[in-house]
Amino acid sequence: MLAMLKHIMKSTFIFRRVAAAAIGGMVLLGGASCRKPSPTTTAEVPAVVAPELHANGVAGLPGLIYQSQSRSPIRWQPWSTETFERAKAAKRFVFLVMAMPQQTSFHKILSEMAGDPGLVALINDNYVPVLLDVDAAREISLLAADLAIEVKVPAQFPMFVWLTPEANPVAWIPVTAASPGAVRDLFDKSHSLLSHSWAGDADYVATNSIADNQARRERISRRKNETQASKEPAADVLKAIRQLTSLYDPVSRSFDEAGGLFPSGAIDLLASAVLNASVPKDIRARSLATLNELLKDLLPSPMFDPLDGGLFSSRRSGSWAFPVFDREGSGQARAITALFRAYEATRNPLVLERALGVLAYAEKSFAARSGVFALGDSAGEHTKSWLWTIEDIKKTLPAEDATWWIAATGMRGLGNLPSEADPTREFFRSNTIGLVKPMAEIAAGLGLTPEAFKLRFEAARKILLKARDERLGPSPKDETEHASTTFRMVSAYAVAFGATGNPAYRDKAVALLERARKVFVDGPDLWMFAARTLPSVSAGRAFLYGLAMQATLDLADVTGEEKYLAWADDLASTSAERFTAMDFLKECPDNAKIVDLPITDLAMLFDESTAGLISMAECRLAARGRPLVQSFSRLAVPLPTVVLEQPVMHTDLIQATLVRHYAPLVLNGKGLPEAMQTAVARLPLRLVKRRVAAAADGVPNGSVKVILPDGTSQLAATPEALRDALLPSAANQ
Repeated sequence: MLAMLKHIMKSTFIFRRVAAAAIGGMVLLGGASCRKPSPTTTAEVPAVVAPELHANGVAGLPGLIYQSQSRSPIRWQPWSTETFERAKAAKRFVFLVMAMPQQTSFHKILSEMAGDPGLVALINDNYVPVLLDVDAAREISLLAADLAIEVKVPAQFPMFVWLTPEANPVAWIPVTAASPGAVRDLFDKSHSLLSHSWAGDADYVATNSIADNQARRERISRRKNETQASKEPAADVLKAIRQLTSLYDPVSRSFDEAGGLFPSGAIDLLASAVLNASVPKDIRARSLATLNELLKDLLPSPMFDPLDGGLFSSRRSGSWAFPVFDREGSGQARAITALFRAYEATRNPLVLERALGVLAYAEKSFAARSGVFALGDSAGEHTKSWLWTIEDIKKTLPAEDATWWIAATGMRGLGNLPSEADPTREFFRSNTIGLVKPMAEIAAGLGLTPEAFKLRFEAARKILLKARDERLGPSPKDETEHASTTFRMVSAYAVAFGATGNPAYRDKAVALLERARKVFVDGPDLWMFAARTLPSVSAGRAFLYGLAMQATLDLADVTGEEKYLAWADDLASTSAERFTAMDFLKECPDNAKIVDLPITDLAMLFDESTAGLISMAECRLAARGRPLVQSFSRLAVPLPTVVLEQPVMHTDLIQATLVRHYAPLVLNGKGLPEAMQTAVARLPLRLVKRRVAAAADGVPNGSVKVILPDGTSQLAATPEALRDALLPSAANQ
């Protein structure tokens, strides 16, 4: 029997290209289904289906995922203790669909499910269906990553998970919409096995799942405890940066271990190393060389959309020539910060141009009417609508503009997509567009001044953007206030002010943070959305508190105002109370916890990590004389030795450790002239420790004291002297 079940499951998931998940998630039930039913007291108690299970229960929840399914015939329930209690009374499995709004394939998969009456009936009649936004419930996205590790498949969303009413996972499988009917086929085979097992011996399945989850709890704890902290973090952080630079090959133009995401973390860390005069000269030089080469690949690529200025967050293959046409606010904000940091390190005007373009796009696309930012929802699945043929351009643009546009964007008659990005030639003769030539070079080729060409370029851009928008069709703008995106945009504005000196960006950062405090803060608590709903659905996780601390500290640095530092201190105190466990940083507050596992966020699986954010906050607050409580600080400080092997996955932790051991400390004296105040405010954010000088520091009025990591110090009374004391000279780059 077990062999037969294995064969069924294997054939199912070979079709889905994730065979390991099926075998790993279902084999234990194969044994259960061959057992004779055991007498149980549970069987004597009749099932009770609560009235709430007869209706869609997510219509009132905030966020893209819930809003998209508010009218679904599937009776989706919220992720809550009450839902699991109702599942227990109904004697049903919970059928959980984990979805991440940044991965817009959930639209197609959920629509396919809702459009199949037979599948809807199977789900509604046999399970308690639960839909969960795992971006908001971050600990569950981390659990999904752990489940994927167990069965040796990549973590991806949506993911189907079957749980007992005690919230113990029984089976799970990532889902893709490879072909029509594929989702139904996957569900049917899984349902057949699961329902047979549950009917055969529900108590055995429940008992087995408890044992499995206990083993999972021990394994997660053991893995966490086996993660060794570096005994020489000051030395190892430099080794980690050197290892990061070695992953880039300028000959093949490949960046090992970088994956398919836009490398914001790597760009930020490399630029940070370049800007730190205390980093050894050879490492700064290697970091600058790697950064420049990486930017050569990225800046002219189609990852930057020349039509609207936005950035695509991921690519389809090992080449940056074919993006995934998804864009969301948090990813744009993270990239803006990295690009401005790269501009500070390289002074490459094209980097500044791209950074400003992405910032303008984010403001236009993700600013909500309420004054904060939304996550956004893009039409990324309509791939062909984003691509162009030579004929498309010639039909759309005047003949005199079509020629230079085709040359400037690297378009070809047979298409410019690398064969590895489109192996089946599905998009034959199609082209992506990126400005492969600098604007000045295009202008010179046309015999125009850059100013004259800019007008001509803008006219062509608007024509093509209108044509593409018509192809894509209208899409409603996301107006759901989103805390993570908003706090990241506060930091993006603050970094933009430092890089450009434009006070308008500082003013925008201040206004946005003040608005965020009104929208997302309730006493000491943070919420992911403006609407207060179930804590398990939208209470702030540790990651959100880390982003908020980062944003408030950024504002404290660029404004010099004590109130922002005080709020960062309050956030740190609340975080210490909510997220300190005996030996790890909890991701989920106790009032939101459904799954009882020691889930912590130590690596950059989806974006920055909680560990990296908290570590940087600890360093910056300690420099200000406001250290975290010792129990919290002890958990935030360590640099795991694994960063030497996986620097790409830990660039935020590496950067925090770099600042802790190599950043200079600037002590601000009283009565600083306005020029000095501005110079101090524009120092590279997060890369310089700061505090107000005390009387014992001996800093004259109108001056600052710079204390370098080696203990030497010097006074600076002018912006030029401050810059010379802190930043590497061109000769030493």
